[in-house]
Amino acid sequence: MSVRSLLDTAFAQPQVPGTRAGGTDFVPLESGAWKEFLFGPGAGPGKTGSWDRQMAVLWKRVVSECGAAQQLATEHDVDWEQAPHESKAVLALAGPDNVVVDVAAASLATQRERWELERRFARIHRRLPADLSCLVPADVGALRSGLLEERDFRTSSYQLERDRLGRWVRALSGTAAYLAAAHMVPAPLALDVVTTAPLDEQTRAALRLPAPWSLITHDAVPLRAAEADDDELAALVEAGVCVGPEPVILGGLLAAQPDGRLDTTSGFLLISALDAPGKRYWMLQPATYGDDHAGGRVLYGYAAQLAFARWTPPPVLPAPGARPNSRSALGRIATSEVGRSGGFHGVRVLDFTPPPEEPPEERPAPAGARRPLEFGTWRRAHWKPGVRIGIRDSDGRLVGPVYKDGAVEGTTFTRERRFFPRTRIRRDLPLAPTTTVYKLSNSAAPRGR
Repeated sequence: MSVRSLLDTAFAQPQVPGTRAGGTDFVPLESGAWKEFLFGPGAGPGKTGSWDRQMAVLWKRVVSECGAAQQLATEHDVDWEQAPHESKAVLALAGPDNVVVDVAAASLATQRERWELERRFARIHRRLPADLSCLVPADVGALRSGLLEERDFRTSSYQLERDRLGRWVRALSGTAAYLAAAHMVPAPLALDVVTTAPLDEQTRAALRLPAPWSLITHDAVPLRAAEADDDELAALVEAGVCVGPEPVILGGLLAAQPDGRLDTTSGFLLISALDAPGKRYWMLQPATYGDDHAGGRVLYGYAAQLAFARWTPPPVLPAPGARPNSRSALGRIATSEVGRSGGFHGVRVLDFTPPPEEPPEERPAPAGARRPLEFGTWRRAHWKPGVRIGIRDSDGRLVGPVYKDGAVEGTTFTRERRFFPRTRIRRDLPLAPTTTVYKLSNSAAPRGR
């Protein structure tokens, strides 16, 4: 499936049973809406836009980091740094004796061994759920290897101009995905991470990523949730967000500068959709950072998790045997706890413990209130800077007060940014009545590949 075909499919009008009105009405996406979602207002329809220049900058970097640039110099006497990166997509170069070198194929070839191994592991491990729910760290291999197909590794003549953009995106994103450190968000936090409130400027400035490239994955979250305002999101949560045939977000790919700061040249969103026959595809699509469009907000939410959240390191696999890549060896890993926990793919998992279920607390109306509250509300997930964190001794006891008299910053407490998941405010009160929101049926989605 081509890049444009996937986007057209993903951003077609969602097949939602019934209508949504009264604050929860989802406007059908018009032509070019995918560009506004990924790149912001004013992007408009068309084959290319200003984003292709940002892509060229990342492409130049990826070819160097994967080792293809050194290969071009050694085998073909081609200086990759001298190519006109800022003005066009450099997919092929002319070497000595007018030999045309396919740069995209050369870059992907550096990752082919890992791609083949992950694809074999995924076939042994399990078939992905049709609705992409309840993913485990070992499923990262299926998602990542599913970004590429056998034909992507073949050399191309580039005779058809319409195929060039698709090949460029797949070569860049597919190669970068294998250069990236893999991360997975637990299923209970997927919706909150995607719909995190915009970050404040100080939090953005403090973003530092753990690796030059970071791939973050999670359970499927509908695109409409990423675009929803607070009222629409509350309605979706109350209805129970189910994934059917509509397009979804599965994660993203982010780059860091050499000093660890977030590289806002461009990011990628992992978007999945069904094609006309009902087969599910997913691809990494370029997107710009920003608060004026849903895709940009999602990217910043991922960056905050990578920068400030606690991630458990991947488990260590036991020493490989004489044939570490044989089917029997891969099968033993796939059925082991270490393998399911992401040890084979080096997956870091977000450290998250669900809060205990507690009965709603009855709260009296505050004195002097004009009238008692009648309804509760939902508060969107958000990052809060400057949260006081108590300093503890070697036995885990607080060394002093955190908020009361005697609290001294740096002595009894420090300040950190903390992530607060979506929260029900005044759980003892019912939510305001809304227009009926229909739940999507899982039965509508065919089995995943």
